[in-house]
Amino acid sequence: MRIIELDKAPAEVIQTILRRGMRDIESFMEKVKPIMKDVQSRGNQALVEYIKKFDGADLKADELRVSKEEIEEAYRLVDSHVLKALKIMTRNVKLFHKRQLPKAIKVKISRGVEARRLVVPIESAGLYVPGGKGRFPSVAVHLAVPAKIAGVRRTVLCSPPMSNGKLDPATIVAADMQGVDEIYKMGGAHAIAALAYGTETIKPVLCIAGPGGPYVTAAKMLVQHIVKTDLPAGPSEGLVLADSSANPKFVAADILNEAEHGPDSAGVLVTDSMELAKAVDGYVSEMINSLSEMRRNFINENMQKYSAIIVTKSFEESVKFVNDYAVEHLVIQTKDPEKTLKMIKNAGTICVGAYSPISGGNYVVGPNHVLPTGGTAKWTSGLDVETFLKKPTVEKLSRQGLVSLREPLVTIAEYEGFPAHANSVKIRFEK
Repeated sequence: MRIIELDKAPAEVIQTILRRGMRDIESFMEKVKPIMKDVQSRGNQALVEYIKKFDGADLKADELRVSKEEIEEAYRLVDSHVLKALKIMTRNVKLFHKRQLPKAIKVKISRGVEARRLVVPIESAGLYVPGGKGRFPSVAVHLAVPAKIAGVRRTVLCSPPMSNGKLDPATIVAADMQGVDEIYKMGGAHAIAALAYGTETIKPVLCIAGPGGPYVTAAKMLVQHIVKTDLPAGPSEGLVLADSSANPKFVAADILNEAEHGPDSAGVLVTDSMELAKAVDGYVSEMINSLSEMRRNFINENMQKYSAIIVTKSFEESVKFVNDYAVEHLVIQTKDPEKTLKMIKNAGTICVGAYSPISGGNYVVGPNHVLPTGGTAKWTSGLDVETFLKKPTVEKLSRQGLVSLREPLVTIAEYEGFPAHANSVKIRFEK
């Protein structure tokens, strides 16, 4: 890996690392627009054509939805150890997300004046499970569990089919275990279009959530005016904040954990110890050799651009870099990780201590793994139960209550130039 001393590195090198695999979404939006419009206007016919073009699967419209027989077959195909792991994952993700349900609020403002906030589930949600670089049943669990806990009445999951027209059996099982109502074999921008606009066989949804590549992200942005969408979850990224007390083997493993996702992913170490930096570099070189050729190629490519070991002059400088980076997955391997945690302002999820690998949260610990990337952790958080909720408010006034607020209400309405607003109050007291 590149070992970069922060105070000596060219500014453009550091900026590339800070920007990492962020894409020019606008350029992808221009590519996606015609696909979206085509699915909107031609429905199923356009959808099956794009599935054949991009996924190599020759499906008919009536084969898009995973059948009951295909679900039963999937359970027979999934290894018992995988099934057990999915059950453990489901249990833990449910346990964590159940505690996220917000409560309704009822406040007595004054005599005769009452205000409330309700908690109402969105009626339907589309759950997108990517499949371009692999099969990800864990995403199905991390999307479907919070949607079901929120009380979404209709859940629709889609994922790109394999070239044989089948969907990954573990993904089918993971979705069925959560009670997902409809499962479809479709991916990419055309799937987002089908979820948002609907087709002859797929009813549109009111919310779309789930990670995906730049085409999926661009497609979600194009339909934000008609459906609720979750955060823009882009290329995977992990950062380890470590001092001289850290175990270099653990650090190296955590760097590769996210770097192996793809050529635009990032694995970064930030430390004030050059000795640790060199030791980690050695272990990274060893560990890469044990990976498949595809994963090695991904890592070798992103190491030239986004992955690096950053060496700072002080621990305080390390922390500042971490907060500026605002990473998706942060690992803290320091002498006092809880103390370090209090210094962190920006991160999607934080793994505290030497025995808290990123993969734990990726799969079975409980918090959601659909997280903000590309620096968006500075202002947003990961997917949760509230992604699938609405919180309308209620106002209830008695005659006495309106009397008590009549003067300030009319005063502000007239000041802002809204006589009808003021009249809606005055008319209630005319004789």
